[in-house]
Parts: sequence; structure tokens; C-alpha cells
Amino acid sequence: MNKFAALKPLQKLSPYLNWMLMLSISVLGFIGLKLLSNPERLAILGLSSLMVLGVMGSWRWCWFGLQLLRSRIYLNWVFARWRRRANRIPVTNLPPLCIVAPTFKEKPWITERVFLAIAQEAKSLTQPVTLVIVTTEPEIVAIRELLKSEDPDSRFVNLIAIADPGGGKRKALADGLRELARLNLPPETIVALMDGDSVISPGTLRKCLPFFEMFPKMGALTTDEMPIVVGSYLFSEWLHLRFCQRHLYMCSHSLSQKLLCLTGRFSLYRSEAALDPTFADVLENDKLDDWLWGNFKFLSGDDKSTWYWVLQRGYNLLYIPDVMVYTIETISGSFVDRAYQNIRRWSGNMLRNGNRAIALGPNKTGWFIWYCLLDQRLSIWTSLIAPGLLLIYFFQTNWTAMAIIWSWILLSRPIMLAIVFWGRESHLKPIHLPILLIAQWSSSLIKVWTQMNLAQQKWSNRGNQSQAVAGSRWERWAKTTTSRFLVVSQMFSFVIFLLCLSKVVNPIQDLPGLWWNSQVLAQPPITQIIEAIDRGILPNDGQDDSAPLQALINSLPSKGIVQINLPIGEIDLFRPIEINRSNTIIKGQGMGRTILQAHFSRKLAEAVILIRPRFSKTLLVSQNKVKNIQLRSFTLLQMLSKTASGLDGIVLENVLHAEIKNLDLEKIGNHSLILRKSEDINSEYVSINSSR
Repeated sequence: MNKFAALKPLQKLSPYLNWMLMLSISVLGFIGLKLLSNPERLAILGLSSLMVLGVMGSWRWCWFGLQLLRSRIYLNWVFARWRRRANRIPVTNLPPLCIVAPTFKEKPWITERVFLAIAQEAKSLTQPVTLVIVTTEPEIVAIRELLKSEDPDSRFVNLIAIADPGGGKRKALADGLRELARLNLPPETIVALMDGDSVISPGTLRKCLPFFEMFPKMGALTTDEMPIVVGSYLFSEWLHLRFCQRHLYMCSHSLSQKLLCLTGRFSLYRSEAALDPTFADVLENDKLDDWLWGNFKFLSGDDKSTWYWVLQRGYNLLYIPDVMVYTIETISGSFVDRAYQNIRRWSGNMLRNGNRAIALGPNKTGWFIWYCLLDQRLSIWTSLIAPGLLLIYFFQTNWTAMAIIWSWILLSRPIMLAIVFWGRESHLKPIHLPILLIAQWSSSLIKVWTQMNLAQQKWSNRGNQSQAVAGSRWERWAKTTTSRFLVVSQMFSFVIFLLCLSKVVNPIQDLPGLWWNSQVLAQPPITQIIEAIDRGILPNDGQDDSAPLQALINSLPSKGIVQINLPIGEIDLFRPIEINRSNTIIKGQGMGRTILQAHFSRKLAEAVILIRPRFSKTLLVSQNKVKNIQLRSFTLLQMLSKTASGLDGIVLENVLHAEIKNLDLEKIGNHSLILRKSEDINSEYVSINSSR
């Protein structure tokens, strides 16, 4: 007792500590942005990327701000006025109510809570509630006993039981509605469709039914929700987050007296709509004629089917924000797998019905709701921009750009969560931040796949139902291959967009550059010709020509083919000539006409002409290979006496592709031509007259 009493102050303080922690995370993000906001760091992202990200960020936040503003107007002014009007309607003036509640092999404690709540709520009305249950025989017996314990004389609940052999929720709902249609009910009757795991809170019926009296054009309404999850803390917090987000957006949509969905957990309909034969037909056999997958039946999403039916016929739809329905979820097994299956199912239902709702046009749906339907498609991709850029910057090791994005996320997302959870029964917790990011990013990826695979459906928590691609083996292969191609094409286009944002590629520059390069490569390379005599290499003057020749070679541009034409006459070399540059041609005027005379010994260098890569003093290794060297049409002559230490003539070291043509190597002391680690060397018409 004392232990639990001591914990109570901490439990009361916990929500405030969570809010302070979320505020601290937001402040941390602000500090990060402040530290990274100088122009030098922002320049890493680039002006164009900053502009695009700024425009898209402003658009998304303005859209969120508009939804928030509309929701507050609806909640605090519009609906508050409606609620005062609704409370003034006497209970005796409320229309009769029928409830269709299919259930199938639910846990007994869940069934007990669900149907006892219905019986207790029925006592708040002056007319008995007609309850149609569609379930198995043992469950029918159990529910009869529950209702008898709460309403022994059946004064408040008139039970109609239909045995369900397991035909699925859609068929169960349709059978229940057809049973009601045979009862010749008053035209003002209201029909509620609800799940067998949803518990209505006290006052639900009394608060909802007056709106059908107030708004004759309203065809249906739905309520707020709160999860009760057994078996997974993370799944529970994820649903709390989802329902808080749902509440904000439903309030905004209801300001237009239209909605984007009617939850299957608990929604109310006018009997003129719910008991229309086509309504039950759509519930049981709703289909979509898709350009790729053909005509296929919906497996789940009965609430989306009824929503589309009501929307198509021009009815108004309302959200009642002050009525809570508790939905019970029991989780066994992997939380990740269950969350994935739910997201895939919800996303598929949204995309399958959203396409045909958009086709109705804004005059039928209302302009705001019609744009909301379009935004559901756009937000699939905008939600992936941040994680996509983070991945690219990670592989680029661009930590500054990653820090800027993470700082923005840490600043903005806690603020968004604070807005979403404000005034809710659910408590804001730090765990909601990673759940929000993971759920947002993963659901977008699932939607990318799902929008091209609408016919592939699975409902794991309703008997593990599934529906695959129809058709022959070849048809299935063609449809699946096309679907995969479209998914990959969309993802590839999106990745290119992200690479442009991150400045990895620039199509405006890269595409013309590729075209120009292809044109250049298609043309033969241009050879630049330099006359050595114009660069101070004068024959027959007895002066050292090695210095100006070496300076000329060293001054050549790093790219392009260059040919040095040596003049006729004797060119005196007092130092060796070294060629480190690729694509170099040394050409004389013919053997015996252009004569290179070496006036130094081996003490100065090992050879007269050395062709090798430039030596790196820092790495102490040669860099790469020298490529495409040509030596043509001259005589190489050693002028020292035979007793002097002999030179090698030409040394090629780490050379790839070389031509040695029309050379006369005279009186070379050692080796006339040496090849070291060289490949593809072609020699033609080379005369060797060694002095030894």
C-alpha cells in the first residue's frame, strides 16, 4: 500500500516531465540549427537545394497549419455551437436506432465489454435498440446471456441473431443490413455499423443521434477513438499517436461537412442509405476495375466502401469529436509484422478508394476534401525527402548536411507532436518521436509499393485472409512484372530527384556535358604541334639544348596530344631528357638529319632519354603509367670516349602503348633500349650501332 501510495505523485508528475523532455529536444534542435546557420555551412547544401527544400517545407507546414486552424475553428466554435443545439433536443425526439455488430471468435472478455456497453447505452434512450449480431452459435449463446444479465426483460435491446459460418466481415455486415431491411423500419431510423471489439463510452448514443435531427442532408457520422492494447507497449503508443493525428485531421475535414473516411469501428448511417439494397451489395461485393489488375474484389476496407457510397450520392458527413469509442487490440507475435500488415491494409484501402473518389471531382466531394485526396498521393513522396537525403549525405560522409537535417527534425517534430497531443486523453511521451519518424517513413515506402499492387491484399488479424493476382500464369507474370517495373521506375526517378537536391548530379549541366563529350569522343583527337626551334632549341651552335628542351616538355599542358618537332642539325644534350607526360610525340626530320648528341656520362644519369611516370616524393612510388609515347625520325649519339662510363640510350619504365620508329642509336655505351614494366611497345626501323 505504502509503495503504491508513494508512486502516485510520480505518476501525476510524469506527463509534465515528458512534455519538458520533448521541449528540451526541440530546443536542442534549435541550438543545432543556430550553430549551423552560418552561410559557409549552409553553402554545403547549395542555393538551389535550399530554395527547393525551403519551398517544399513551407508548403507542407502551411498545409499542416491550415489543417490545425480549421480543426480548432471546428472544435472550439462550430462544433461547440452544434453541441449546444444538440443538447437541447429532448431524448424523446431522437430517432430509433439499430446496430449491426458482427463478431467472430473474439476473446470472451472483449465480447463481454462490448455488448454490456451497448445494453447500458440502450437504457439512455426511450425506444428500444434493435441489435443484430452476426457470429457463431456459441458466441450467440454467450451474448444472449450477457444481455439478459443487463436487460432481463428485453425492454431496451431487441436482439436478432444470425449464425455466421465464417464468411467474413463484409458478408456479415451485408446479411445484417438485409435482415433489418425486412423489418419495415420507420424511415427516420438510424443504423450503426460497429466492430465486435469496439466499446462505446457512456453517452455515445445520446450525443450522436441528435445530429441526424439537426442536419437532414447528413448521411453518416463517425466518432473519436481511443486504443486499448494488450500485449505490446510500442503498438499501443503507435495507435495513441495515430488516433491523436486522426482527431486533428477529422476535425479539419468535418468543417467542410465531408470526411475522408468512416471508421468501421463505429459509424452511424441514415436508414435510407444503409438499408438501400445497393449499400449492402457494395459492402459484400465491392470491386475495382483497375487498368493493370483488371476487375478484383475488395477484401477489407468495408468502412471505405460505405464512405464512398455515401460520398458518391452527395450526402454530408460529420465527425463527432466529443464522443469516444474504445477499440481493443490484442497483440501476439511480432509487433513489427503486425504493424506492417496494418499499414499495408490501411494504405491499400486508402489508395483503392481514393482513386475513384478523386474521379468524382471537386463538385461532388467538395474542393477541400478533393485536394486532401490529392495530397494523400503527394505526401507519399514528400515524406521520403528527409530520410532519402540523410542516406545520400551519410554515404557522402557529409556530416554537416546531415546535422542540419537532423536539427530541423528535432526542432519541428516535437512541436508537431505537442500540437497533436494537446488536449487529448493520450499522454505525449518521448517514444512518440521515433515512432512518428519510423511510421511516417515506412508507411510511405509501403504506399509506393501498394499503389502499384492494388489487387494484392491480406487481412492477417481476421483469419489471415488474403487475395492474390487473378488470371492465367502468363497474365499473372505480365501484371506482376509491369507492377515491379513501375515501382522501380518511380523509385529511380525519385532517387534522381534527391541526387539533384544533394548536388550529386546536375541534369542541366550533366546532360549537355554528356552530349558534348560524346561529340568530342566521336571526333579524332587533335594533335598540338610545337616547333622546338621556336622555343630556343637551336641546332649546330655548340650550346646546351637539354635545358630548353626539358623546360619545353615540362611546360606542356597535362591533357591532349602534343608533338614536338626537332629541327635539322646537331642538338647538344649536356643533361638527360625525362618525359613524364602521356600523349607526347618527339619527332625529328629523319635519321642522320636530326642528331641528338649526348655529352655526359653515366655518373649524371643512366640514360639519354628516360620515359617514366613522375616520382612522388611523399609516397616514394611512381604514379600510374605513362601512356601513348612516340619517338620518331632522329639519331641518338653518345659523344664521350670509349673509356668513359657508358650510357644507356632510351629507358621506358612503366609505359603503356609506345611507338619507336625510324631511330638510329649510335655509339651507345651500354644498352640502346631498355623496357621496364612496360606493355604494348612497338618498335620499327630502329638501327642500333653500339660502341661495345
